Amino acid sequence: MTDQQTNQRGIDATQVLDNLAFKEALIGLKQAVVDQWKESPIRDKEGQLLLLQLAKMTDKFESILIGMVETGKLAKHKIDMNTLRDESKPRQILRRISGI
Repeated sequence: MTDQQTNQRGIDATQVLDNLAFKEALIGLKQAVVDQWKESPIRDKEGQLLLLQLAKMTDKFESILIGMVETGKLAKHKIDMNTLRDESKPRQILRRISGI
């Protein structure tokens, strides 16, 4: 995957994480898992294990999206650095003088 594609994927992941409906759905899912876990009988070891796995999967899904955002930021930084490195000498001097 190119830096451009990685950057775009990070932008897309940011839009998902910032989406109000997604935030509400994720919070609702986490709360539902916790509520079901609290209501499950202590003797239901298999049910509690499944709920724990669901809670971990929910957290993992969120962390994957956050990882995409961070990887996208890194790719954007690499793109910016490569652009500056490829800049001509007169353009570098002009940028430094003008503060661009």
